[in-house]
Parts: sequence; structure tokens; C-alpha cells
Amino acid sequence: MRLVHKYGGSSVATTEKIMAIARRAAELRRQGTNLVVVCSAMGKTTNGLIALAKKVNPAPSKREMDALLSTGEVQTVSLMAMALQSLGVDAISMTGFQSGFITNDVHSKAFIKEINTQRLEQYLAEGKVVVAAGFQGITEDGHITTLGRGGSDTTAVAIAAKLGCPCEIYTDVDAVYTVDPRIYPAARALKTISYEEMMEMASLGAGVLETRSVELAKKYGVSLYLGRTLEPEKKGTTVMSQQVFFEDMPVTGISIKEHCAIVAFPPMDYNASSAASIFSLIAGANINLDMINQNIIDGKVAFSFSCSDEQALELEQQLKQSEAPAPALQIRRDLTQLSLVGVGMATHTGVAVRVFQTLARCQIPYYQITTSEISISFTIDKENKEKAVQALAEEFNL
Repeated sequence: MRLVHKYGGSSVATTEKIMAIARRAAELRRQGTNLVVVCSAMGKTTNGLIALAKKVNPAPSKREMDALLSTGEVQTVSLMAMALQSLGVDAISMTGFQSGFITNDVHSKAFIKEINTQRLEQYLAEGKVVVAAGFQGITEDGHITTLGRGGSDTTAVAIAAKLGCPCEIYTDVDAVYTVDPRIYPAARALKTISYEEMMEMASLGAGVLETRSVELAKKYGVSLYLGRTLEPEKKGTTVMSQQVFFEDMPVTGISIKEHCAIVAFPPMDYNASSAASIFSLIAGANINLDMINQNIIDGKVAFSFSCSDEQALELEQQLKQSEAPAPALQIRRDLTQLSLVGVGMATHTGVAVRVFQTLARCQIPYYQITTSEISISFTIDKENKEKAVQALAEEFNL
């Protein structure tokens, strides 16, 4: 049996934790499991490396930052391989390059172009436990890249997809919850969730799994499990195809995305090139849009969209550096985006009415709104986050 385990930064934060995971991996290997262990950087290592970089250069290039940040995972996998070897287990560490991850050249948020697992599979055939660095790859012309936030999840699922085996992701949370239990203590742990719901929740702010990892799992049919590291019994959440449908549960959970911004362009003449120019500008800044609004009044069109505060700042900086006249953007910062997600929305009517009646009853103003077949998203002022989450969780029995 082949199996991929992934351990997050908090799970490998100390050598004691690394040894505990190594003992678990050693036991699995002795039981006959061909195991790949994917690791993140230890604890706050990545933050420490970023701080070091800023001491020598306040604005380091993304290429050099990728080269620096990739060393965090290399440190972890080397230590994990050493720990396994100390337990009498044949183990070998591999960087992203050695694991066969070829990416595009978008530094700090690269996409995987191909994976050649021939060497990795050879080591598994030899009986070794392979300890692979997450979060990283290399371009075709030899530049180290990183896969962006949550990239180690993507690494683990991509390897599992290539090997045709399950993937288990371990972190410091014990399951996917209907709502963040730190905000709503009565939130319930979900034993199962569909790929579609998990992708939607991840893309809309739920931080337990990275969106691309769930997308890969769905595309290649990877059995995906999320649980707490070294939990005696598996109490986590299985992400699976939509096999069970609960008619009385239109909403499965609420995702929360903080530090959001609404960017508004000034009104411009309405023609085909207006939208093209705006979206070319957005694409040039590599901004992922959440919500887009277009209003046409008296032959003028006004565009607005939501994104992260960081991306809004990047767009502002790009406009300042542009030779063309820059539009006067209006940016509303530091908002919170709430998203209600559930496959049951596809067949239930009145969910939106209940959402906005609840907000009105609580006197919570809301701004941009977007919907999909299985989600409703809107932005609110950050000071209303807890009140809104608690009221909506009670409304939908989450």
C-alpha cells in the first residue's frame, strides 16, 4: 500500500515533534506501507527567513525570496530523514527539484506544469520512506520557485495523484468545522465534506486546506483526509465525492476571509475596450478577483472588485510605475468577507433572503455580494465579523 502524509509547520515545530512523527512513520513502514512524508518548514521558520531578508533588503526580489524560503522545508525534511534513520528506517530526503516538480516562472505563487516521480518511485520500490519538501519546485531553466500559501498541501496531493494513492494531511486542527470554533464555540466538526464544498470554503477563506490541493484531489480522485497530528483515533474530516445529501442542510459552513479590500475605478466611457483595459491591468498585477461589479449609467461604466489588502497595494504600486495616466482608484480596506457554502443551496430557495434578513435584524451593513450555485459571499466591516458569524450560524443551525 502507498500512502502520502503531509505535516504542517506547527506539527514539525520542534525536534521532539519531528521524532514523534518519525516513530509513527516508522511503525507504518514496518507494517508494509510505502510512505511519502511531505513536510512544511518548522514552526515560524518562514517568518524568520522573511525578517532576515528585510534586514538586508527592504524590497527583495521574488526570485531571491523563493530561493531563501525554500530552505525552510529542506531543513525539515533533512531532519525528518535523520530521525527515521536513527530508528533503523531506511529514509531519504528530497527537495522539490529532486521530487520532479517543474513549475512556471511566477515566483512566490508558481503553478505546477509537470511532475516526474520516477526517482521518488524508485526509492519507494527500494523500501525507503521518502521525505519530500513541500511548497517548492523549479522552473525549466533552473530557478527555484515556491507554490504560494498552503503550497505544501498542493505538493502532497500532487504526489498522491501521481502515485494513485490516498493523502492524509495533518495539522494542529482536528477537523473541518462548520464555523471557526474560536468565533462560534458551538460549531460542529464535519466527518465528511464534498470536494465542491471544500474547494469553495478554501477559496473563500477557510484556512484548513489550500484551494489548489482540493481541486487536484477532485480532478484526480485522490482520497483526502484532514486530521490532527498524532491523534490516537482518526476524528478528522474526509473530503469526498458528493455521495450523501442532507435535504435539511442547505448550508454546510461559513468561511471567513479577513484583510479584504474593495477597489473602485472611476466611471469611464462604456465600450468594449473599457473592460479589456481594466482586466489587462488586473491580470498584469496577478490579482485573484473575488467579486466584480459593473454599473452602467448614462453611457458611463464603473467597475469595482474585491481582493486582498495586499493585492490592492500591489495594484496601486503598479499604477504608479506605469507610464500611462493612472486612474484615481477608490479603495476601501480592511474589510471581512463572509461566505456561506453548501451543496444544498442548489435545491433550496430562500437562503439568500434568510442571510440578508439576519444581517438586517442585527443592523449589520454589507457591501459587495456575489453568489454561485453553492455559495453566497459578501463583505462587511471587520468590527461586525463576530456578530454576523454568530447570528448566521444560529440561523442555519451550524
